[in-house]
Amino acid sequence: MKKVLIIVDTSRNTGRQLLAGAEKYITAFARWQVQTKPPEYLESSSEDIYDLDSFDGFFICDAKNISRILQTDKPKVINYIHESGSAGATSIVTNSDLIGRMAADYFYSLGFRNFAYCGFDNIPWSEKRLRSYESQVSSYGIEKVFTFNNSSGLGKKKPVIEWLQSLPKPVCIFGCNDDRAIYIMEACKVGGISVPEEVAVLGVDNDELVCNLSSPPLSSILLSFETAGFAGARQLEELMQGQASNEAIIVEPVEIIERQSTEMLAIEDKEVVSALVYIRNNFHKPIQASDVVNATAVSRRSLEYRFKNQLDRTIKQEIDRFRVNYIKKSLNKTDLPVYKIAASLEFTDGEHFSRYFKNLTGQSPMQFRRSLNSF
Repeated sequence: MKKVLIIVDTSRNTGRQLLAGAEKYITAFARWQVQTKPPEYLESSSEDIYDLDSFDGFFICDAKNISRILQTDKPKVINYIHESGSAGATSIVTNSDLIGRMAADYFYSLGFRNFAYCGFDNIPWSEKRLRSYESQVSSYGIEKVFTFNNSSGLGKKKPVIEWLQSLPKPVCIFGCNDDRAIYIMEACKVGGISVPEEVAVLGVDNDELVCNLSSPPLSSILLSFETAGFAGARQLEELMQGQASNEAIIVEPVEIIERQSTEMLAIEDKEVVSALVYIRNNFHKPIQASDVVNATAVSRRSLEYRFKNQLDRTIKQEIDRFRVNYIKKSLNKTDLPVYKIAASLEFTDGEHFSRYFKNLTGQSPMQFRRSLNSF
């Protein structure tokens, strides 16, 4: 039986999800004697109380004072806040490139053309998310992303309030994580700036308690930390058996969980707004582009042109986007069988429903659901 030390900061959603995934692997497949970190009030350091030589491996998430653990030659899987890695350790790192692109695409789909970012100085994953976000925004022909990266003192509101007041409105702001996004919303509140009417805000990590209790509730990108925790525990087991390399474990973005902080459309064309409202209210029915046109006061040709100009999508593509997002959420958040999800969108043929989803996503509904629960 292997003895493993697990040190995880469970005050954060990241740590809780990693630990949940690791627990699932350990319970199902591993024979470990696990020792976990005691509460902070019972100890002075993360490692001083441990006889490190007595452990066969280490599973660490954002713990402080772990220099002695890093110096051991024992197998270790570590999630670093700086994602800088350590020789001889398997790192758990986020796919910050894809996270940045996802945020930009989401805001662009809502009609935003003024983009901003709030992150941290000198933290690699924050800087990667900014670069990816800027690159994707540039691909739309938009030259500038307004940035605020002052990491000194999250409680200092005056500099960020002045920055927020200087931004062209409406503007979307991508916070590098939920903490930064909520910091922006609190500064908006103090500065008399309305969210989401003037400023739409998106975070990362989807800490549900934090996001739901914020005012307004915060939209956030859900990351696959639980899947990564499972994979990390599995890789640690293989490392302790001498059967695996130290290849990094990548935490992928899963989806955007929409809440009130992004509930707006930054579109001036009233006919396009009317069409989008109609689609949002009726996408679960077998509507077609002609039905959307009938909900406006313009011709099919005119509305298609306006959609392409405002959203860079056709009317049909927008209907499909709403439906696919609904299907993905249903597959991820519920245990409903596929045929019931199909019926909720008034598909009468299950095979047709599966083909429809696969043509748009590259996966069948069951393949998509399995990919979310790969452990």
